[in-house]
Amino acid sequence: MKIFYQLFFLAATFFCSCTITQKRALIHRDANVKDYQWLPSRTIQKGSERRDFSLEKDEKLKQKILEEVGFSDMQKLLKKSRTQALIVVKGEKILLEEYGEKYDHNSIVTSFSVAKSINSAMIGSLIDSGKIKSEDEAITNYIPELLERDKAFGKITIKNLLNMSSGILYEESPKPRMDNTETYYNPNLRNLALTNTLIKEEAGKHFLYNNYNPLLLGLIIERVTNKNVCDYLSQAIWSKIGCEQDATWSLDSEEDAFEKMESGINTIAMDFVRFACLYRDGGKVFGKQIISEEWIKKSLQAEAHELEYYSDHWGKDIFNHGTSYGLAWYLMGDDFFGIGNKGQIIYVSPSRNMVMARFGEENIISLWKWIQAFKKI
Repeated sequence: MKIFYQLFFLAATFFCSCTITQKRALIHRDANVKDYQWLPSRTIQKGSERRDFSLEKDEKLKQKILEEVGFSDMQKLLKKSRTQALIVVKGEKILLEEYGEKYDHNSIVTSFSVAKSINSAMIGSLIDSGKIKSEDEAITNYIPELLERDKAFGKITIKNLLNMSSGILYEESPKPRMDNTETYYNPNLRNLALTNTLIKEEAGKHFLYNNYNPLLLGLIIERVTNKNVCDYLSQAIWSKIGCEQDATWSLDSEEDAFEKMESGINTIAMDFVRFACLYRDGGKVFGKQIISEEWIKKSLQAEAHELEYYSDHWGKDIFNHGTSYGLAWYLMGDDFFGIGNKGQIIYVSPSRNMVMARFGEENIISLWKWIQAFKKI
């Protein structure tokens, strides 16, 4: 019993000496689709006009998906793969809308890194409105204090942040850096982006998937608009695309109240589909141009790179699957998609007038298997 109390005291002492980031990581461990339930959040308001789709179920399509992912029964697929929502839309028709156990049309799902594609849309909107001159502008035009630490920050452009080629160091190891943990759990992400970023190499030289990049984009959006990110997203995009529900965006903390720019947008799956339809339809909804066609084309422009350009495991995986990375969108032929942790996917095929989406608790079926299934459809 004495040993138990000694161990308990040591554990309590260790826990009390931890930072908030470390405590969150110890308590919550890996990121979870339900993290929006404990993190503070801010509302992204929908508009007054709703975009409705008619339901026209396609049994052949359902069988094709099952065949491609190796299942014979939809309910087994949803359960085994821990899928929350699986949706296929063609034009204004829903061909497939399936939900896992305990989920339905009104259930909240989370974006994880699908949020990065939404960040790109906001930057495009700001360029369209002239509030940002160009994606080729230096980020220090908006975050000049970075120059005080390293003049090399002046060489990083907004485009470098969007296409993951900023040259900013990003590592996940026990010591001295835990960048993945910090950018997910730190309670003051503004300060983290301003003080913990270090230049590793020249911007534009390599792809390195890096969650400091969207945090810096968030700072730029705030400073350009004099609004919080949610208010700008609602005003410029979310209120104009016919969403059914208000969404939320998880914040780093009540005190700092900064959107978790790398992840954490929470809403129903069909509203993520509505966002994807905006890109499918060339930036138009209800006959109005919400984002310019020029920005959408720029976002989806593939640049030819050799394998050596991709300096991390994920980048090499992208290359080896015949995919490239645009401005926060993954590009595969004429199709493109946004993806997130646990296998969140919004897949867009403009030539087929289709959007496909999968949201889930885990990525039991490999991400690339889902992608290939959607492409074959």
